[in-house]
Amino acid sequence: MFLIDDLLMLPVKLPVSGFRWIMKQIQTMADEELLNDQPWKERLIELQMKLELGDISEADYGVEEAIVFQNLRDIRMRRQAIATEMAAQRGEEEPEIGIYTGYGK
Repeated sequence: MFLIDDLLMLPVKLPVSGFRWIMKQIQTMADEELLNDQPWKERLIELQMKLELGDISEADYGVEEAIVFQNLRDIRMRRQAIATEMAAQRGEEEPEIGIYTGYGK
């Protein structure tokens, strides 16, 4: 009986499942974009090169550098919030956040 129910409900369930999958993929991509600090690090290197070449002044560099560092701090705070939330879901008190160096734990 359940098999017949599943077959009859397939035209309704299939589009809903597909929509959920698409929304999950969009959420994953948005999370990755919000937590990716590489473009900001590249921007900082670009600014340093422009300063050395004389393309921008010290004042302009200071303003742009402050924006880059603020965005890097925002990304770090988002990562911290996610780690804290995940630790709370697992029942842990303090999340383990550190810098990965590649040497041991």
